[in-house]
Amino acid sequence: MPEQFFYTEVQPVECIEIKVPIAIESVDVEAVIDDVSTLPELAIKIDKILASVRDLKGTPVFVDETKSGDFVLVPHTSKFPHRDIFVKKIIVSGNLHKQVFYVNKNNEVRHTAEDLPFSKMVELKEPKKIENKNDVFVQFHNIDIDVNWELQRACRVHETSVVQVTAKVAEDRQIFVQTCPSPKECPAGNLVKDGGIEAWADTFHPVFWGASNVAQTTTAHSGSFAAELGVLNTLLPASLFQMVHRGIVSGRQYRLTFFVREDVLGATSSFSLNAEVVFFDRNGVQVGVGSQTLPCASIPDNSYSQAQFTTPFTDVDVSSAMVRFTFTPGAGNTNTVKVDDVMLECVAM
Repeated sequence: MPEQFFYTEVQPVECIEIKVPIAIESVDVEAVIDDVSTLPELAIKIDKILASVRDLKGTPVFVDETKSGDFVLVPHTSKFPHRDIFVKKIIVSGNLHKQVFYVNKNNEVRHTAEDLPFSKMVELKEPKKIENKNDVFVQFHNIDIDVNWELQRACRVHETSVVQVTAKVAEDRQIFVQTCPSPKECPAGNLVKDGGIEAWADTFHPVFWGASNVAQTTTAHSGSFAAELGVLNTLLPASLFQMVHRGIVSGRQYRLTFFVREDVLGATSSFSLNAEVVFFDRNGVQVGVGSQTLPCASIPDNSYSQAQFTTPFTDVDVSSAMVRFTFTPGAGNTNTVKVDDVMLECVAM
């Protein structure tokens, strides 16, 4: 007996519409083909007969239930609307291909072939309701053939063939299925694109990062380029950010690692750099954040220094994250900060 279950997902899921065959009923079909064939020459005996079924076809027979409860035939070409359409019978047809090997009067083994059409109508246990008769089809399994023969005369063979097959009536239906939620396994590697900030559309626009008051610099920790925040105007805020959709799963911590260096352009160093990882759900609502603020006094001006922090555990509804660096200048600030080699990785448990 079918059982129904209700359950609640721990995170949003996706449903997609697919078309799949739904089994309606399976029936066993047996067709007996009795035939007397004439050999092309006189024979001493029949050596063997090999048989196979070709062009096997199943045709459903549709009926409609009237108000009185009777069933009336619905033609395949009918385009008139019906209240309910049922499949009541199926017609199984095909060709039985036989190869007869015989020994002639000269003790030579010869063979001849013939094709015998057959047809069998079978009725389902009860009429089965279907949604669209154009989507109903018949599949076949467990095809078995048994052939018995008798050489009645030197050139006449009486053959009785029994074809047994399982016919399954099915209908293609469109259903919605739920895709699996994101696994909680920790994805390996760097989750940000172009962590080295090497790809630039022009001097002020990195390809994979959003940027404001940022410019390209060749004073890099590794590679050819880095990003310099505040360089267009040292008295205005600057930001460098990137959205991350790959590998953000619930119940995990993430570690952000990056390298920073101050660029002394004047006498006043008055700024801070805030690095953060902001987590969002599928609707763009913030569901968590991890951050670290570096004052200018902790950032060296003669070499790059590594900074690193780990976020809190992510929320069950998390779907994406944003890595963001925010440059906040103080009064009279004249200096900037460089950022390079950014890595966001999932912390293994």
